[in-house]
Amino acid sequence: MNAGALLYAFDSDIKYTKIAVGCAVRIQKHLNIPVSIVTDKELNNSVFDHEIIVDKPVTKNYKYWEDTDQTTAWYNAGRSGAIDVTPYGRTLLVDIDYMVNSGVLKLLLESDLDFQAHKTVLPITKQKITETFGLHKNPMWWATVVVFNHSEFSRDVFKIWKMVESNYQHYANVFQFDARKFRNDYALSIALLVANGNTVPEHCEIPWPLVNVDPATEVVLDKDQWKINKQFYTVNQDLHVMGKSYLEKLYAV
Repeated sequence: MNAGALLYAFDSDIKYTKIAVGCAVRIQKHLNIPVSIVTDKELNNSVFDHEIIVDKPVTKNYKYWEDTDQTTAWYNAGRSGAIDVTPYGRTLLVDIDYMVNSGVLKLLLESDLDFQAHKTVLPITKQKITETFGLHKNPMWWATVVVFNHSEFSRDVFKIWKMVESNYQHYANVFQFDARKFRNDYALSIALLVANGNTVPEHCEIPWPLVNVDPATEVVLDKDQWKINKQFYTVNQDLHVMGKSYLEKLYAV
């Protein structure tokens, strides 16, 4: 089965497409798989296996970034259509702020499981946790790293994900969470729950936590070592770097 990575990037005040290039380079270096991008304009960058051009999402969130003390537009809708546009039989759908620093994701690409995502997270300065959402504290699955094939279950998950995205206010009323900002994490969590017969799909969990670096935490690269808030970290740990200004500096956007 041919495997590859799929990225989504739409520019605002932050040049997400530039960050996507840096993300793609790291994926190719550590995972040795092709990378395609979904965006709204031609980039003509040879790092990408395919450039899939779509309309920029109409839904636009505004997000305050602690690392820059600014609020910017944030286009994060549309990922629910990933299974329809991916050119690969097995796809790594990954956020561009996820820094691949090891080959660990190869284990997921080589697996025969239909769908996998993170349910537990490890904030860089805290203990491992499972976040929840809504009145009834449903476990939250992260859309940051998702691996899927074209099985019936995967198609059901994406179909429901798209339905939740299109009717986000309704599902916010049902699960009782704040609908002012669209979150793929919430939409994916509901989709997995419904697709699995309203039970938590434990078989879909990536068996290690997503390591999150919060937006206020500085990340720099110093001689192949990751420096977190002026302290050296590790050379081979994948990181979800949520502070976009640090990624812009790292990739010289």
